[in-house]
Amino acid sequence: MSEIPENKTINTFEDQYQIKKTSYQKEIVQWIKEAEEELADLYLRKALLEADFETLLQQYRQLILPQQPFSTIAKTNLLEYLSYYLLEPFHSIGMQQTDHYNTWETNHFYVAYQLNEANHLVLHFQLKVIDERFFMEYIPLITLDMDKMEVTIAEKEVHTLISLWYSDKYLSRTQLSLFNQDLNRLFVHLKALGFDVLPSLLDNTQALSLQLISDFSASAAILDQIFITTMESEEYDFDKIGTQQYQVTLTQGQTMKIDIHENQTVLFIDSNLRKRSILDFVTSYPFLVPLFVQVRK
Repeated sequence: MSEIPENKTINTFEDQYQIKKTSYQKEIVQWIKEAEEELADLYLRKALLEADFETLLQQYRQLILPQQPFSTIAKTNLLEYLSYYLLEPFHSIGMQQTDHYNTWETNHFYVAYQLNEANHLVLHFQLKVIDERFFMEYIPLITLDMDKMEVTIAEKEVHTLISLWYSDKYLSRTQLSLFNQDLNRLFVHLKALGFDVLPSLLDNTQALSLQLISDFSASAAILDQIFITTMESEEYDFDKIGTQQYQVTLTQGQTMKIDIHENQTVLFIDSNLRKRSILDFVTSYPFLVPLFVQVRK
């Protein structure tokens, strides 16, 4: 009888059984692992449903910031419940969920929340336009850093809001004022939650004493119109204080200095210790708005 080579497999019943047994054991281990992960996720979702703000914040820091793997449903729940706490001041203006999982609607606007590349929570706002034929894009206005507990406002988007009112006529003056009030109530609430709300043009709790730079040179036509408006009112004055420098004196001792350059206009606003935001300022003196944003013809 010839010998069987050592490298040749004998396909016996016992061999087949052992292979099936090993494979089945691996499948069972995998099933158990998947069941444990699903159960853990269900416990997490239950805990999120019952959590207060501090617990939700802790979960955000433990799961989202380090990009820990957990289910999309649990992540959606976490952001939804957290945003509900963060946006609490909007409850009084009819805040409710929309058909979109990450969007809330109020009487005045929509607010959508989204994570950016750094896993900070960004609040996008879409105001309800005065004419439904127009469409306004969402504006990424506020960013919340849940690690440093800082709130920053996108300054360039403040100019966008001014343009949407004054240039595009998508918004009314009253809408802009109400929106500014709603945002400042939100800032007060965020401060109460422990956030540091960084200084911004939207803050109406501080006096205005700042320099703004418009990326265009104010034309003679703009200056002429400002001069005409101020000369027609006993409350205003318009003075030339340099070759290309002017000063507008407003009510209650407030002033604006205008310094015109080849490709930009430098504005210095002093509200004379009166607390107001830039939106409050421009809606009070709309004849000065063409110095901030270019008016479309």
